[in-house]
Amino acid sequence: MRKLFVLTILFVPFAAAQELSRQERDEYKQEIQQLKERLQLVEDTLQTLMRDRAAAAPVAALTPSPASVPTYVNVAKREVTPPELVPEIGKIGAEVGIQLNGSSNPYHLNAGTDVAGFIDLPLFDKPDWLHGKISYEISIGLSQSKTSFTTTSNVAQVANLAVLNALYPNGGTQNIVDAVTGTGTAPFPVTSLTQTNMKLLQVVPFSFKYTTTALDRFRLRPYALLGFGTYVTIHSQTPFNTGVRLDANLPPAVVALVNQIYGGQAPFGGPLVAGQISESPELEARGLPGGHGNIDLGWLAGGGVEWRLNRSFSLGFDGRWNRIAGAPGALTTYGTRLGFHF
Repeated sequence: MRKLFVLTILFVPFAAAQELSRQERDEYKQEIQQLKERLQLVEDTLQTLMRDRAAAAPVAALTPSPASVPTYVNVAKREVTPPELVPEIGKIGAEVGIQLNGSSNPYHLNAGTDVAGFIDLPLFDKPDWLHGKISYEISIGLSQSKTSFTTTSNVAQVANLAVLNALYPNGGTQNIVDAVTGTGTAPFPVTSLTQTNMKLLQVVPFSFKYTTTALDRFRLRPYALLGFGTYVTIHSQTPFNTGVRLDANLPPAVVALVNQIYGGQAPFGGPLVAGQISESPELEARGLPGGHGNIDLGWLAGGGVEWRLNRSFSLGFDGRWNRIAGAPGALTTYGTRLGFHF
C-alpha cells in the first residue's frame, strides 16, 4: 500500500510535466510556422524588388545621373531698342511723315507748291561697317503751278470760218485769212492769253534710302535716296477773254448774238482742254473735271537731313530731283519735312 502511494506521488508530477512539455512543443511549432510564413513573405518581396530592378536597369542606363546633367542658368536677355538718330531714343526705325515743299516744274512752267507724304521702312542696319542703315521708302506727292502764256486754238479757227462763211458767203479767201488769224471780221480770238493750271501727281512705290549715323551725337542724320515712280500730269487752260473779240469788225447785232450764244461757256468760254476747246455743258453740269493728262514713268534722286526733336518726332529738310520720261526739264521739290518715328 505504501509503495502504491509512493508511485502515485511520483507519477502525478511526471504526467503534469509531460502535459506541459506537449503544450510548449505546440507553441514552438506555431512560432516556427509563423517564422516560416514571414520568411516566405520576405523572400517573395525580395524577388519582386529584384525583378523590378532588372526591368528598370536598361532605362536607368540610358538616363543620365543628376551629376551628369548640365545645369543651364536662365539669364534674362536684355531687350535693346534699336537706336534711331541718337542711341537709345529710337523705336523700331520706321517713320511716316509729310513734306511741305516748293517746286520747280517741268514743261517750262512756273514754280509752284508741292505736298507729299512718305513711309520709311528699315531693311537692315549695320553700324559697324555700313555706318548707317538701308531702308525702303514709299512716297506720294502732288505739285501744282499756274503759268500764263499765249495759246492758239485750232478749234476757234474752224469756228471763225463757219461763222464768216455764213455771214459773208462771198468773202472768199479773205474769210480764210480772217478765220485763221483771228483778225478782221473773225468773231473768236484764235491766239489768246491763257492761264495754264497744272497738277502733277508723283507716285513712287520703289526707292532705296541710305541714312548715315555718323552725326548721331548731334541728333542729326543725313540721307540720300534713289527710286523709280509713276507721274500723272493733268493740265487745263483758262482764257482771260471768254467772249468774242472786242475789236471784231462785225455789226453790233451779230456781236450781241454771238456773245449771247457762246459768251462765258463752251466751246471757248471755260477752261480749255489742251488749249483748244471747253468741255460740253452736260459734262460741266455733272461736275466732271476737264483737262488734258498723261501718265509717264520716271526716276528720282534726292537727299536731306533730319533732326530729332524728341523720341517720336523729327524735323528736317528734303530735296528731290525727278526726271520724267519725255518731259522737258525736271520736277524739283525742296522744303520742310516732319517725321513721326515708331
